[in-house]
Amino acid sequence: MKQQVTISRDCSTSRMHAPHAGRRRLGLYKTLFFYYNCLVKKKVKYLLMVLLLVGGIFLFTDIYLLFLKPLDIGTEVAGDYGDVILAPGGGSKRGDLGYSTEERLLLTVELFKQKNRIIIVSGGSAYKGSPAIKMYVAFFSKYGIGKEHLRFEGRSQTTYDNFFNSHKMIDEMKLKEVIIATSPYHQLRSRMMLSYLGLTNFKMAKMKTSEIYRAESISQRLRNIWLISREYLAIVKFKIFKR
Repeated sequence: MKQQVTISRDCSTSRMHAPHAGRRRLGLYKTLFFYYNCLVKKKVKYLLMVLLLVGGIFLFTDIYLLFLKPLDIGTEVAGDYGDVILAPGGGSKRGDLGYSTEERLLLTVELFKQKNRIIIVSGGSAYKGSPAIKMYVAFFSKYGIGKEHLRFEGRSQTTYDNFFNSHKMIDEMKLKEVIIATSPYHQLRSRMMLSYLGLTNFKMAKMKTSEIYRAESISQRLRNIWLISREYLAIVKFKIFKR
């Protein structure tokens, strides 16, 4: 008696049996298609398992900080270095400086206390007469830094604009040594842009306290992962378009 191959519905091992009335015979193309579907289902299942595992590792551990290290290139700045501190804005909300901007301004305050230097805050919200300027002035005044030390650049909409427009201000003021006060994840791209624009006499200040170093909640960890991922994408964009 001729035997027939039948494939179980759950993609388990095939079995041999004798033909039986009412059983549906599978043609060769149907059998191959069935095997293909089984293979795809297994691959999707394994892929989902891998994604869940990787996602869990990133969400519940600090492994994402490994990807921060290449971006975080700041160094300690000597107290006698620099005649201007440049703080690129990190985006602000209505009535709030925002996490990124605030940590950059706190680093600026720390650097200013080493030595009185001119401070340039660069960002699209810092245009003349804007509410943001009042926030900046109020912030610095809490630390004893008066308006006479502050300069604002308010035409920028991107990081490239921050440095392009601020570079012109620095040249006009005939300032020589520049200290960049920005977030750890933002430092590598900042250096790339400054070098591209021809500003060579600068130092990237080390930021010891940043939101990127801590993840006290899942939402903060997700934000940190997003900030780092976005930065890598922005670096690729800059390498391609030089913007």
